[in-house]
Order: sequence, then C-alpha cells, then structure tokens
Amino acid sequence: DPLLESTLRDEPRSIVSERGRYSKTEVVSSVHLRVDELTVSLLQVRLHTGRRHQIRAHLAHEGHPLLGDSSYGGPEVSWCPRVFLHASRLVVNMEEAGGELDVTCPLPEDLQAALHHLEAL
Repeated sequence: DPLLESTLRDEPRSIVSERGRYSKTEVVSSVHLRVDELTVSLLQVRLHTGRRHQIRAHLAHEGHPLLGDSSYGGPEVSWCPRVFLHASRLVVNMEEAGGELDVTCPLPEDLQAALHHLEAL
C-alpha cells in the first residue's frame, strides 16, 4: 500500500493513500496470543521498502495496530511499557565494502516481560 507522510500535527506521521509513495510490508509469520479479553498477534514482517512508520501505518490500516501505539490506534496496557515493535534483524547491502551488513538483536527485556503476560490461543 502506498504511504503518504502527513503534515498535520494531530494525525499519525504516515497514512495509506493512493497519492503516497510505493511501499511494501510482508507478513512472514504470525502467532495469536491473548490476555484477559485482549487478543494480539506476534508477527514477523519483512520490509521491502523503508518508509517512515511503514509497519505502524500498514498494520493500523489493516485494522491491526501495534500494541501500545496510541498514535495509530493501538491499545495501551499497563504490562507493556511502550510500543511493541522491535527490529530483530537488519540487512544492508554494502556494495562499496564488498558485501552486506547483517546485524541481529535479541528482544529487549521489557518486551520479553510483556510476552509473559500472554498465552497462546
């Protein structure tokens, strides 16, 4: 879905719009979880483009905003202290250096703690 960066102060920074630039977010895998009456999905996504707030805007547009992301309509809960979004791997083509940079990063402790509140469906 094409993304357009909004310049309005009271709107999210990016919105899905036919007037926007081409962008593509691929959902690679998902696990559905719940706590009390709240159902959430833990996703692995692959970005094919790099737009501002791309994951946040695309998932909110599809009716699945990120946990803790009130700017895009996501629910806030006491047991998750921030937006539940983490880049576990980043691969950058470094042609000038003769290869690619491939960096991984484990899930931070605060998000690991939030996962302990959830159970599989």
